[in-house]
Amino acid sequence: MLFSDYQIQAKQTIQDYVKGKDVNNIVPFLGLIGEAGSVITELKKNLRDGNAYINYTNKLKEELGDVLWYISTIATENNLNLEEVAKENLKKIKDRFDSEQPENFIVYDEKYPKAEQFPREFEIEFKIVNEVGKEKVRIINNTTKKQLGDDITDNSHKDDGYRFHDIFHLGYVAYLGWSPVIRKLMGIKRKSDNATDEVEDGARAAITEELVSLYIYNYAVDHQLFKYSKSVDTEVLKTIKKLVSGIEVENCTQKQWETAIINSYKVFDELKNNNGGRVLVSIKNKKLTYLGKN
Repeated sequence: MLFSDYQIQAKQTIQDYVKGKDVNNIVPFLGLIGEAGSVITELKKNLRDGNAYINYTNKLKEELGDVLWYISTIATENNLNLEEVAKENLKKIKDRFDSEQPENFIVYDEKYPKAEQFPREFEIEFKIVNEVGKEKVRIINNTTKKQLGDDITDNSHKDDGYRFHDIFHLGYVAYLGWSPVIRKLMGIKRKSDNATDEVEDGARAAITEELVSLYIYNYAVDHQLFKYSKSVDTEVLKTIKKLVSGIEVENCTQKQWETAIINSYKVFDELKNNNGGRVLVSIKNKKLTYLGKN
């Protein structure tokens, strides 16, 4: 049975005290709460009685059916299509939890000249240098032997390792195929297309990327920098998606962002613990790998 068929038939059973009243009628909502409680009651009985409760599956099916009826009624009374609700929910769930990467994973620069594309695999070294008693990090592209950007410190009153934060940008390259910050540092902005150069590789996109990185870091500080984590809070991922809305990376799923974040922080931890080292950035394998120190 299709959800649309179910909704049509369920509509015929809506009682007069509900039908035709204000769309915000509270009765179906209260009914949903009650039936959800009944589902939990069946779980309680099963936990309490174990194998002795032989009717658990049938009763659970019945109570779930009642929940479905109230969901359908709420949808009907609010002019919502239950089938569309189901489709949108699946779309959202796949965006959040589907680990299968989209086929168009690295399309962002494939149509541009080779000189404007990210290398599909390259090695970066985070090298410690001391200048007037202050420790800084120098980032070197070991593939080209060129330094990327200036030497950087934590830019903070405390030693928190943020001087290694460019690993997050490199993580976006590896797992998302995107980073206007790294693109600029590597001198591969897509200047062959004025609009792309201005919008996707311009200052606003780079600032957005830095904002995303800082936002994630501030969250990570309260979660031991993801040292023992395998997931990122959904609300954090939703906020990231809002921040990047309007630029090419908006097509990346929440699951892709989560993968990029968790794995980048694992390498960030390696860099901090070893005070630098070499990292392999692989777009073709969608990996960021700590290689150790020379």
